[in-house]
Amino acid sequence: MTTEGRKLHRQAWLAALLLLMRAVDVVVIAAAGIAAFWLRNGVQGLPRLETVAITFACMLAVVVLNLGQAYMISIADKFWPMAGRALGHWGLVGLLLIATAFLLHETETYSRRWAAMWFAIAAAGLVGVRAVSAMMVRRLRRKGDLITRVVIIGGDRGGLQLYHHLRAHGRELEVVGIYDDRIDRMQEGAQKQGVTILGTVAHFLAWARYARVDCVVIALPWTSEHRLREMIEALQALDIEIQICPEGLGFVVHSFPLLRNSVATSLGGLPMFSVSRRPLDGWGWLIKDIEDRLLITLLAPIVLPICLLIALAIRLDSPGPVLFKQQRSGFNGRNFWVYKFRTMRAADSVPTGVTVATRRDDPRVTRVGSFLRKTSLDELPQLINVLKGEMSIIGPRPHAVDHDQQFARIIRQYYARHRVRPGITGWAQVNGLRGSVEEEEQIRRRVAFDLWYIENWSIFFDLRILLMTPFVGLVNRNAY
Repeated sequence: MTTEGRKLHRQAWLAALLLLMRAVDVVVIAAAGIAAFWLRNGVQGLPRLETVAITFACMLAVVVLNLGQAYMISIADKFWPMAGRALGHWGLVGLLLIATAFLLHETETYSRRWAAMWFAIAAAGLVGVRAVSAMMVRRLRRKGDLITRVVIIGGDRGGLQLYHHLRAHGRELEVVGIYDDRIDRMQEGAQKQGVTILGTVAHFLAWARYARVDCVVIALPWTSEHRLREMIEALQALDIEIQICPEGLGFVVHSFPLLRNSVATSLGGLPMFSVSRRPLDGWGWLIKDIEDRLLITLLAPIVLPICLLIALAIRLDSPGPVLFKQQRSGFNGRNFWVYKFRTMRAADSVPTGVTVATRRDDPRVTRVGSFLRKTSLDELPQLINVLKGEMSIIGPRPHAVDHDQQFARIIRQYYARHRVRPGITGWAQVNGLRGSVEEEEQIRRRVAFDLWYIENWSIFFDLRILLMTPFVGLVNRNAY
């Protein structure tokens, strides 16, 4: 599948639309069979043989329509191709049903009139579904929701050629613009070709945190491994697919060590090399979002009474607010306020923006706070952050902003943790890596586990972490 196809598939609403279309097709086929029977015999219970026939037809339709590529993204806005495929595949289902009835010597059992009415009503319903679907996709395309937004880094000849090519040949692409650190000496030449370089790479990084960009293409004549490494590591902190234009591909393949998950792909018909793919690709992030909401629904009846008891214990133990909030760095490096139960005396609070790590037997920690910290129950209010979309149930733990800056000076790929939403629990935590960081090796191992989680995420991986959390992720000797 081309990059355009994969990016369109990453749009959650489109993935949901195609999934919904499959479900609606099954409902249409079943409802058509029932409606045809009622039109012929009046409203009454469906006999067993007709029920078996309708059920078998629905099962066949699911297989035949999927194998026949009736739900292709590339034709999602084209009514006639979609309708033609649906009718052809529905006709094949009918032939298979007739063949099955013939082999089982049941052809005389069923009413031919009922069967004909059923197939006609179902065919009309399938066509109607395609008409509505194509109309919705066309409307969204006009709004730009299906467009892949691309930024090019590199304003020399290669970058400008790529810019014009993608604008001319990328049907589903929007080239946002070009950024280059050499803007002072590149701007004049670019403007002669009708292009304005928008700023430096630093300007792009600051802007992209709050703007929608799907893909960055590095189109520079690289001669320095150090510069290439710095560029990719900076971009990896964003939820953006990173590609390198083929001009620099040979050097990257032979010299750059960060390409173990790279893939060959294409963009606007040109070959590209994906250095870094977006995490939770495909339906992943939609499934992850559904997972969070489902877990909150299941956990709420258990967690809410516990939170009320904890809040009461905090108020009785020491004066001050029940909740404590601190700024952390989250998805795409955006700062947010994380909520926790207060575990220290209110008088010992530190100034905003300053984080003093908790020490073993820290005198600032209250009696209730000591228990909460050792059991990680002080993290429960972060379910509020999950509801706000700032965090996930499972993911890399967010660190204080100043700790992020400190750790990033030690680990070059540290900010790659920000490519997904941070979590209340995570792979590092269930492997005993929680609590205060006292040695450099501790943060290196923690980041290594976080990046492994991001690269290997699956719904079953999350389930494994969730089941491990009560046993090895809550209580730990490093938590104090």
